[in-house]
Amino acid sequence: MHRFFPRWPGGCFRVRTWLVAAWACTAVAAGAQQPVRVSPPSARVGGANQLAGLIDVQADNLSYDAVRGLVIATGNVKVVRGTDSVAADYAEVDTAAQQVAARGHVVIQYQGNVWKGGEATYNFKTGTGDFGAFELRSPPYTMAAADSSRVSPQRIELNHVTLTTCEPGVNEYSIRASSASLEDNRILRAKNVRFHLGPVPFFWFPYVRANVDSFANFEFTPGYSSEMGAFLLTAYNYSLNDVFQSQTHFDVRQKRGVGVGEDLGWNDPVANDYAGKLRLYYTHDRNPWHDEKQRAQREDLIDNQRYWVNLVDRRSLTDRDALLSTLNMLSDPWMLEDFFDDEYQRNVQPENRITLSHRGDTYVAGLTLNARLNDFYENVNRLPEVFLDVNRQRILATPFYYENQNTLSYLDHVYPASSTNDSFDAFRFDTAHQVFWPTRQFGFLSLIPRAGYRGTYYSQTSEHGTVTNVVAVTNEAGGAIGTTNRVENFVRDAGAGWRNLPELGLETSFKAFGDLYRGPTGIEEDADLRHIAEPYADYTLRAEPNLVPADLWQFDDIDELDERNDVTVGLRNYLQTRRRAAVHNLIYADVFATLRLAPDEAKDEETLGDVGFKTELRPWSWLHWDFDGTYDAQEGVLRKLSSQAEIRNADYFSFGVDYRYKHDSRNVVSGDLTLFPEAPWSGRVYVRTDIEESKVEEHSYYVIHRTRCLGIGLGLRVRPEQAKDGDDNYTVWFRIWPLALPQFASSLGG
Repeated sequence: MHRFFPRWPGGCFRVRTWLVAAWACTAVAAGAQQPVRVSPPSARVGGANQLAGLIDVQADNLSYDAVRGLVIATGNVKVVRGTDSVAADYAEVDTAAQQVAARGHVVIQYQGNVWKGGEATYNFKTGTGDFGAFELRSPPYTMAAADSSRVSPQRIELNHVTLTTCEPGVNEYSIRASSASLEDNRILRAKNVRFHLGPVPFFWFPYVRANVDSFANFEFTPGYSSEMGAFLLTAYNYSLNDVFQSQTHFDVRQKRGVGVGEDLGWNDPVANDYAGKLRLYYTHDRNPWHDEKQRAQREDLIDNQRYWVNLVDRRSLTDRDALLSTLNMLSDPWMLEDFFDDEYQRNVQPENRITLSHRGDTYVAGLTLNARLNDFYENVNRLPEVFLDVNRQRILATPFYYENQNTLSYLDHVYPASSTNDSFDAFRFDTAHQVFWPTRQFGFLSLIPRAGYRGTYYSQTSEHGTVTNVVAVTNEAGGAIGTTNRVENFVRDAGAGWRNLPELGLETSFKAFGDLYRGPTGIEEDADLRHIAEPYADYTLRAEPNLVPADLWQFDDIDELDERNDVTVGLRNYLQTRRRAAVHNLIYADVFATLRLAPDEAKDEETLGDVGFKTELRPWSWLHWDFDGTYDAQEGVLRKLSSQAEIRNADYFSFGVDYRYKHDSRNVVSGDLTLFPEAPWSGRVYVRTDIEESKVEEHSYYVIHRTRCLGIGLGLRVRPEQAKDGDDNYTVWFRIWPLALPQFASSLGG
């Protein structure tokens, strides 16, 4: 029962119900109106527990409607119960039912969420209400509905929903649904979902269930390719929780068919103790080859069922123990090249490896498993390989230092199923020990003598030889007319063996300094200029082992070790300055060569081996240039050269050049130019050319336009003479994405 109390002096009155006591005062002086507060007397006389279930009403003006039993509040209204509140221009408050009917700039805060609208009713006791049109802002998303009602504290029903990452009123890109429900302020279930560019719909789903934080994380990449025909690559990126993220792929290719995939990623959000991704992809490929030439190459190894399973995982089991896993299973050797070209460019033959390692104070130990899962690849299986590496450390109180590497492996060298080579296997134990004696002579010359021993056990060695077989000679009719001898080479197992490799060596080096200039250099803000020259030499003497490489099955570079008597000499140069209070290398250059002191004439060896060089140039912050290679001084031939250069201006452009050369094998240069990378309009051009054949291998172009909330990209890639019947293979694609969500999970493929 409500009771109305007479007005107190100064224009105050009091309203009391069985749930709430409220005080209200109105200013009567004209032009001196003050905000009025309705507050419970229990706040003055009771403890915090007495405030539970009480409503606090604040407004510029308050009155009480005794007939309807309502507090009428106008102007800067705020109704508060605990941590929940309703703010508006006007409100009618039923304090008994704890219900508020509000209109005009309504803001409802409930369970940490903020709802905005023009009109709403809300019940503090049940957490339900009719919010009408509302807007919810949860960066980077804005969600609005034409009508809404909270049917329970955990569920809201919505009609005519719009979700966007654009600013309110600028819906360049939006997702719209006829109806939806929001549970726990997190899970959105939407029906009749349309994706819009401005007012134009371009994609439709009958039903979507998603976390509201990732509801807009759809990707669409339409395009056309000579290999694939018209295609549409779609992906949906969403977070399952703080640890797991997922991408769902649905791709349609006119010439090849439909592909589906699921990527599940995980990472430790707190300590970064683990991270990884599982990728599953399947496509029913209608045309696995585009012409008869490809058919002859692929037919025996490929069919319509094509797939890729990929697992990459890194985890720290303890502060000292780590587990690294990489697994790949493919339907055929061309799966990545055809559908995941970016992965193929990084790794032509993906491997399968699991490594468990433990890091001690003075050593690293672990176990590696490496196995071929696809029989169309060549591989050296290691099932398993146990390793123990002892770090270089001082021997007691002596001036000597010791280091050690050990591996115990079961090795199996396997060839593709189509190969005529025979696989071979062996157990191998390898142990290498080195003792060093670091000294400094004359105060500047570093001399480090060393002595070492390497022993390797093989459960199987190899034997090379020839055998002469007598074969019959026949005539055209198949009759024997005589015999002849045929000599054939063979390689076979020759039993176990232990290889001994003792070694002596000496390293020496010194540094010569010279100050070239003191003060500002004129290069950016650098000061001072110094040159450092560091000559060095490394001599190695190793006697001929009892088992030479020809006696061993070849698994890796350990089996190639042989006698040595050579010295590597070189000169490192540093041109240094002081940049931002730290030493900075303007130029680093290293030139070195190997001198064979006892060249093997049977192998046509010369005293001077290959000359190597490595240079890094960093004269300005906008220029990076690295190159390295080897030069055959005897033949006068450049064997290898690799060079990478980049010029960058953050606001205007970046230009990179990559050059790869290998004698009689590869001579390729590529250039990559990006213009205005952060401007509303930007572009990128990439070209790769085979210089040896004077042939462009690929050229591509990409234009991006950034609006207020969208990125729009149009790309073209051309690979000359790589399509059917020697035609150009071209791909054109279109991408659009919210600038607030700059990610892509789709791969264009080959």
